[in-house]
Amino acid sequence: MGIGALDSAIFADMFGTAAMREAFGDDAFLARCVEVEAALARAQGKLGIIPAEAAAAITHIASSLAAGREALDLARLKNETETVGYPILPLVRQLAEFASAAGRYLHWGATTQDIMDTAAVLQIRAGLALIEEDLTATRSHLAALARKYRDTPMAGRTHLQHALPVTFGYKAAVWLYALDRHADRLRELRPRVLLAQFGGAAGTLASLGNGEEALKTRAELARELGLGDPAITWHVVRDGIAETVQVLALLTGSLGKIAYDVMLMSATEFGEAAEPFVQGRGSSSTMPQKRYPISCELILAAA
Repeated sequence: MGIGALDSAIFADMFGTAAMREAFGDDAFLARCVEVEAALARAQGKLGIIPAEAAAAITHIASSLAAGREALDLARLKNETETVGYPILPLVRQLAEFASAAGRYLHWGATTQDIMDTAAVLQIRAGLALIEEDLTATRSHLAALARKYRDTPMAGRTHLQHALPVTFGYKAAVWLYALDRHADRLRELRPRVLLAQFGGAAGTLASLGNGEEALKTRAELARELGLGDPAITWHVVRDGIAETVQVLALLTGSLGKIAYDVMLMSATEFGEAAEPFVQGRGSSSTMPQKRYPISCELILAAA
């Protein structure tokens, strides 16, 4: 039994999706950490910081893990993580064992925070892609409603009292206007949050010696992963992560507004709108004539 809605076998798909859970689950996090370690090795192999053969061997191990030809010992990783306090050192130990002689070049000049932050950014990128896909579909649907019902009159209300007439198409267009701005926000935040993190032990990249060589490593790591190359290390400056959370809060707030409007319009006394009919959806266990706006309630709960 799950301890919360998101990991509940019963409620999980009411408050999330399998795709989003997959993007942010433990398996995905470890896979992204391995991806970062392999990308770092390739970057350093290209720059001659580590042997090219070692970079190829490390990349091969990462590919084998991704394809399921090799597997991490998760029980061991869990136990060692509880001792160390974080998972990167236990992960690097296992990867080094897989890579044999090439393993000594794993994690070259990096620190735990570099790998965890960059892996988290890769997860965020995957999550934002899923959100953008759903947001695009929702905006398209609202645009269709606005066009279809642009001349369909309904009561405009202020303070929940009848005011002047509006149209349902106008109302849908107002909803759409907010979501269009959220689409802009999602696009605009990407350059600020989708950045590689590589700074070494204290963020100065001193472990790689020559400053120019260190900066080239970070730039090449970013290129390998399709991320931006930051002007300076950001692992103690979290505004990009916070901005992502705040944009998602704004988005769910606007979705909550739509859900609340639809709930009010679907009240028995108004009957102006209703959720699409699905057999059994929103049924009462006591009153068979009722059909609750359960989707709207779930959106409001999420908001």
